[in-house]
Amino acid sequence: MMPIILKDRKINQYYIEPFVGGCNSIDKVDGLRIGSDKNKYIFEMWKGLQENKERPCTIDKKLYDEARTEFNNGTNNKFDDFTIGWIGWMASYNGRFFDGGYAGNYLKRDYIDEQIRNTESQIDNIKDIIFHNKSYEELDIPNNSIIYCDIPYKGTKQYIASKNFNYDNFWEWCRNKTTEGHSVFISEYNAPLDFECVWEKQVTNSMNTSITYKPIEKLFVYKNSIDDFWNS
Repeated sequence: MMPIILKDRKINQYYIEPFVGGCNSIDKVDGLRIGSDKNKYIFEMWKGLQENKERPCTIDKKLYDEARTEFNNGTNNKFDDFTIGWIGWMASYNGRFFDGGYAGNYLKRDYIDEQIRNTESQIDNIKDIIFHNKSYEELDIPNNSIIYCDIPYKGTKQYIASKNFNYDNFWEWCRNKTTEGHSVFISEYNAPLDFECVWEKQVTNSMNTSITYKPIEKLFVYKNSIDDFWNS
């Protein structure tokens, strides 16, 4: 997917992710990068990791519950936002950030340790990313950028920060950004009829520790830009 998104990237052209989440795509991109997330705790976590802030290397259920209470109450009595973000991202099942229960261990598999090791392996690759804590509509985007949107997929269980996501507004924003001269790519299962699929792949998603499903993930662009895309 990334070779398609980046195939026409120019020198000093910005790569933008307005829904940066776990940085699982942007950490594989070089050059000028901006990542934004509406969840302030995720934003503070990545900013803190850029500074290599001190963080717990083990997260038991008690620590998780204490951080979840702070998150639910919007307080910082025991933890700062970075630590709440770290605990929530590392120890919530399936990356659901205090919305999927405590990950813990299952059949001798330590999900939290795996998540910590995977996230810490990204640190060197995210050090020069410019992070923002903004929604996609609020984000200032440099001219002629490449924008990749990994949005909350419609019809799936939403994360806390993405509930009530307005899909009509989002797709109209994509049309407008394309018209402004940006190259806009969107990951989703389906899109409005005026968007074209340029890539697809079957993926495996976990609903819980025993149930998985294999939907077709697709990459869309606005049809008004499709001739330029295929002819470039």
